[in-house]
Amino acid sequence: MAAPAEPDPAGIGPGGGTSYTVYFPSGDGYRAADLGHAAPLPHVGDFVEYIDEGRVTHRYRVREVVHTLQLAPEYRPRPRAARVATEDVEASEESGDGPHAVPEGAELRAGLPEVILEEVTSPG
Repeated sequence: MAAPAEPDPAGIGPGGGTSYTVYFPSGDGYRAADLGHAAPLPHVGDFVEYIDEGRVTHRYRVREVVHTLQLAPEYRPRPRAARVATEDVEASEESGDGPHAVPEGAELRAGLPEVILEEVTSPG
C-alpha cells in the first residue's frame, strides 16, 4: 500500500487542482469566496456556473486570473527591524534600485490565485 501523498505547500492537489479565491461581481464591487476543496484553476474566458441556495444557476465568465508571490517568511524583515527596513527602502529608492526589488537568492512562496469573474448577460 502506498503512503498517502504529502499536501503540497502551494495547495496543488494530486488531481491537478488548487485552492483559489473567486471574486463575484456585486453592485459596484466584488464579493470574495474561497474554495473549500481544490479544483482545476479556470482560465480567462472560461465559463463558471454558480448554483445558489435556491438552486438558481448564475453564469459568469473569467475576466482575469491573478497569481501572487511573496518572500518566504525566513526572507522577510523581522517586525522589530521595521524602522530599519523603512530606512533601507528609502535609501534604495534614492539609489534607483526601487523598493520592490526581489533579493538575490530569495525563496518565494505562492499565495492563493484570485479568479475575477464578470456576469454573462447574454447566452453563449
